[in-house]
Amino acid sequence: MRAVAAAALVGLGELVLPDLVDEYLVALEVAGRSPRTIQWYRAFLREYLDFVRQEELRRPVLSDLSPVSVRRWLLAAQAQRSSELSPSSLAGRARTLRAFGGWVFREVGLPANPVAGLISPKVPDVLVPSLRESEMRGLLSAASTSRQSLRDQALVSLLLDTGIRLSELTALRVRDVDLVEGRCLVRGKGSRERLVPIGGRCRRALRASLAARGRLDPSGPLFVGRGGSSLPRRTVQQVVRRLGCSAGITDRCSPHVLRHSFARAFLANGGDVFSLQRILGHSPASLQVTRRYVRLVDDDLRAAHRRASPIDRL
Repeated sequence: MRAVAAAALVGLGELVLPDLVDEYLVALEVAGRSPRTIQWYRAFLREYLDFVRQEELRRPVLSDLSPVSVRRWLLAAQAQRSSELSPSSLAGRARTLRAFGGWVFREVGLPANPVAGLISPKVPDVLVPSLRESEMRGLLSAASTSRQSLRDQALVSLLLDTGIRLSELTALRVRDVDLVEGRCLVRGKGSRERLVPIGGRCRRALRASLAARGRLDPSGPLFVGRGGSSLPRRTVQQVVRRLGCSAGITDRCSPHVLRHSFARAFLANGGDVFSLQRILGHSPASLQVTRRYVRLVDDDLRAAHRRASPIDRL
């Protein structure tokens, strides 16, 4: 590796920062990080390099990487936009630089992580809205009368029945779905695979959609776009949004909302949080993320109690 090998010839602080960034991105690819994750890291790191280059009027070097520099970059990123960056966007930038600093620390052999003292902006714990049962029924009804009803019913059914992510849906191949056993093989974040159960109604919708396509290539995409390629993510988002409008859903309707809708309904119907964690593909260390959905069910219970409280109704 060019930048790491150069550490033996020059002072560590004089290592060229763009070269280190390039090597870090290669390391992420070798480690199996998803293309989308690498794309985000590349965008944020290059944005930071451009900031340092403009600030110092020279090529960025490793000694420029510090908590003070990153904080100035975050402030500049906020000030340069007509609308404020969300707390999660700022936190993503800080998280990227902290991960990069940790990699440089280990790879180059620095005495300490150069951005160890960087504190991420606080992100409010805001839950994405979810659909009620009546809205889910309306969405499925709208799919049954759409121009591509068989495909749309299968697509919406799978999102609502499994809670899989949009990226996981578009990556599914025909062979990943077992309509006999009622499960599908999903490849989640970090290339982790998991088996997700599929209910009877969803299996029937998938079977009808696949049968209408005729002869199938097991290695082909489960949902097909133009030219036989996988249905693009943007198209899936547009389909869900259009069906939501047809169903009279006034709030946001997206694949991510359907993921939250699945989680809420799963818990409300008696599912446990540990099973939900496995189905959603949350890592064991992120159980707290899964537990956030319990609050949604708590809200339902409080609303039901307000309607049916024996004492209040006396």
